Amino acid sequence: MPANIFGERFYGHRQPAWHGIGTVMDDNLTATESMKVANIGFPVNKRPMWAELENGTLLKTNSFAVVREPTFDDPEHRILSTVGKDWTPLQAWELAKMLDPVSEKYPVETVGALGNGEKIFFTLDAGESKIAGEDHKLYYLIADHRDGGGALNIAFTPVRVVCQNTLTIGLSSAKVSVSLSHHSTIKADAEWYTGLFGQMMNAKETVTAVMNTLAEVTVEKNDIDRIIKSAYKDASQPRKLKLSNGISADDVPANVWTTLLNDTRGWKKEWEKRQDRVENLRKVATERFEVFNDEFPNLAYTPWAGWQAVVETEDYRKGHSDALSSAVFGDRAETKGRAFSTALEVTKGN
Repeated sequence: MPANIFGERFYGHRQPAWHGIGTVMDDNLTATESMKVANIGFPVNKRPMWAELENGTLLKTNSFAVVREPTFDDPEHRILSTVGKDWTPLQAWELAKMLDPVSEKYPVETVGALGNGEKIFFTLDAGESKIAGEDHKLYYLIADHRDGGGALNIAFTPVRVVCQNTLTIGLSSAKVSVSLSHHSTIKADAEWYTGLFGQMMNAKETVTAVMNTLAEVTVEKNDIDRIIKSAYKDASQPRKLKLSNGISADDVPANVWTTLLNDTRGWKKEWEKRQDRVENLRKVATERFEVFNDEFPNLAYTPWAGWQAVVETEDYRKGHSDALSSAVFGDRAETKGRAFSTALEVTKGN
């Protein structure tokens, strides 16, 4: 699983990261201090974009480039993404300053930058807790996606100590997570929300209590299948295959019909690949469920076991260069969130 760290831009408190990159220190640092150690303070700015016409004339567009300023190890301007006029950057030092008061209560655990600097993250240590009889480390993860399509995300994230699985419950649980878009109010929004960390402790306790309920009932195999299937939804048909449904040889000229038949074969193969991929993930998750039952017989056939099977599948499968972000905020997080919601429904129904 690639680290995708930007250069050596990683700071870890006491424990070196699995990727072996960056700086590890024993001192308790503020968010600003750790940001400087991790060297993620490079500026990111929004610059207007121009279109060059055939005659060489430059035409101003309504689009803007998100540009990372040169760094000592990458001395060029890097275009990270293209955005609209309302997109507003939030500099790393601005975010760190907001987090400084919070880091006095919740110590900084890690800080880093990913890719070419389009994503930065802070993790804060929120202590430990017993969930389903196991030790869990509790964290707040703050990740700023400066790639145009992402947001500033803040989430409460328990991690199972025994296997380091990230127990994402999804952004739908607004009391312990938030997604702030990079609009003109991003600085004010981020400052307001980071100021609520002290009040989020009760929400944290509530969430851990809800997680514990998943381990308190046993369910049938079809309930576990329901959890897994909700995580890995049925594959969607390719758009062109959907559009071609209902078209017959009488509707189009012969040459168009021949072309359509040939194209349809390719679209159906693509759909079959999608279906196979979904079925394979369901199979892997089911296998992980059986292994979990063997390893933790006291938790066998609980909604907790079904959710953990999905979590382990997502945390350890290949295919994503930005596993950290995806596991907490991206596609993998959404998969975990769907499984959690269904596991909770199953728990309440038993």
